[in-house]
Amino acid sequence: MITTSSERSICARIIDRLAQTVGPVRFNRWFDRTARFEFDDAVRCLRVDVPNRFVSDWIGRYFRDDLTRIATEELAAGVAVELDVRIRPELFKGDAEATAAGTPETAAPAKPAPATPPRRAHAAPEPKPNLRHQLDDFIVGPTNELAYSAARRLARDPREAVNPLFIHGGCGLGKTHLLQGVCNAFLEQNPDARVMYTTGEQFTNEFLVAVRANKIDAFRRRIRRLDLLAVDDVHFIANKQATQQEFLHSFDAIELGGARVVLASDNHPRLIQQFSTALVSRCLRGMVVEVKPPDVVTRALIITALAHRRGMSMIEGVPEAIAQRCHGSVREIEGSLAKLHALACLTRQRKQGDAGVPANEPIGHTLVNHLFESDAPRVARRAIRFEQIVEIVAGYTGVPRVQVLGNGRQQHVVVARSLVIHLARTMTTLSYPEIASVMGRTTHSTVITAAQRIEKQIAKGHVVTVPATMERVSVGELAQRLRDAVLRG
Repeated sequence: MITTSSERSICARIIDRLAQTVGPVRFNRWFDRTARFEFDDAVRCLRVDVPNRFVSDWIGRYFRDDLTRIATEELAAGVAVELDVRIRPELFKGDAEATAAGTPETAAPAKPAPATPPRRAHAAPEPKPNLRHQLDDFIVGPTNELAYSAARRLARDPREAVNPLFIHGGCGLGKTHLLQGVCNAFLEQNPDARVMYTTGEQFTNEFLVAVRANKIDAFRRRIRRLDLLAVDDVHFIANKQATQQEFLHSFDAIELGGARVVLASDNHPRLIQQFSTALVSRCLRGMVVEVKPPDVVTRALIITALAHRRGMSMIEGVPEAIAQRCHGSVREIEGSLAKLHALACLTRQRKQGDAGVPANEPIGHTLVNHLFESDAPRVARRAIRFEQIVEIVAGYTGVPRVQVLGNGRQQHVVVARSLVIHLARTMTTLSYPEIASVMGRTTHSTVITAAQRIEKQIAKGHVVTVPATMERVSVGELAQRLRDAVLRG
C-alpha cells in the first residue's frame, strides 16, 4: 500500500495525467473502481492492483505505454519506471462497483484507497448470456468467409478487429449464429467480461420500460459498462426516434470506453428505411459485410454437419445431391433434412419385418428423389421456350439480350451465351442445329463448343462474377439458379 505522502503525491499526479490522456470515459471504465496504485521508489516500480485477469490483460495491453511514460515523466529522473499489474481480488471484496469494466460483482474495496474518487452507487451484474451457437460450429464458404473472419477477429483479438462490425444478409443465412458465436468466443477469452446479446426489439422494450419506471439512469449504466454489445435485427429500431437516439448515445459511450460492438440486420445500413443519418454513419465507420446464400459446395458441408448432428447416415454423394436441389437459406436446408429424416425413419419402420434390412441403413439417392418429388409443386408440365430462357438469363446476369445473341467475346457475355445454350439443350427438345438457327448462327459447331465448355466449367467448379450483382458464384450454382427461375416461369 502507499505509505508516504511523497508516494501518494506521485500516484495522484500519475492518476490525474492518465485521466487527461485517456479521457474520462475510458478512465472511469478501467481505473476508477478497478485499479489501486502503489509506487515503490526503491525499485522504481509502479504497481497497479486489479480484481481479475480480464482487467489485468486489458490494462497491460492498451494502457501500459501511457502508464510507463507518464510515471517516468513525473519522476523526472531520466530512469524508466517499471509497470507491474497485479491480480489481487482480495482488495476488491464487498463493492459491486469494481464490475464497471466487466469484473465479477463481488470485486471492490471495502475502503476507498487514498488516490481514488468517491464511491458510486452499486450496480447489478450483467448475467452471462446463455447462447447456443459457437463460432467453431459455423460452416464457412465463399459466401460468408469474410463475415466469419471479421467476427472471429473481433472475438479473439480485439486489437486487430474493426469496430463496430455490421453483418447484413437475408433471413436464415447465419447472422444470429455469428453474433452468438462472437459472444461465446469473447467470454471464453475473457471469462470476467460483461457481454450482452440482445435484439433490436428487446433493446426497445427494455428502454421503454426504463423510461416508464423512471429507471433510465440504471438502464444506461448497464448498457454503457459492457465490454461487448451484440444487437441482432437492429433494423427494428429504425422508425423509433427516441430509441435510436438512446442507442446512438450508448453506442458512442461504450466505443469510447474501448468496448466492442457487433450488429446484424437484413439490409445494409444505407438501405434501412428511417435509420437515422448519425446511426448509418456510425455503422459505416467500422466494417460492413454481407452474408449471401451458400453456394452448392457450402450447402453440401452444411448438410453433412446437420445430418451428423441428427445421427443421419448417408451414402457417398447424397449430401452433394441434396445440395444441388435444395437452395436458399440454412433454415430451408434444415427443413428439408428434417423431412428427409422423417421419411427415412418411416421407411425403416416399414422394412422392419423384411429380412436383411439393417436398422441403421444409410440414406440413398432413392429417398432423396422421393423427398424432392413430393415437395415439387403439382403444376401441369408445359413446354419451355427458348425465348423464355434468353429473357431469364439476360435479366439475372445483367447481360443485355442483344449481347447474349450477338458475337461479343467479353467473358461475362460468353458465359451468359453459353448458359443459354446449356439450358436450351437440357431443358428443351431443341437440337444443336436448331439452337444455332434461333441464335442466328450459320453453323452449329460453335454451339457445340460452347455447350462443352460450360459443362467442363460446371464439373470443375469454375467461379465467375455476375455483372448484375458483382457476386462471385460457381458456374454450376449459377446454372441451377437459372434453371429454377425458368421452371418457375
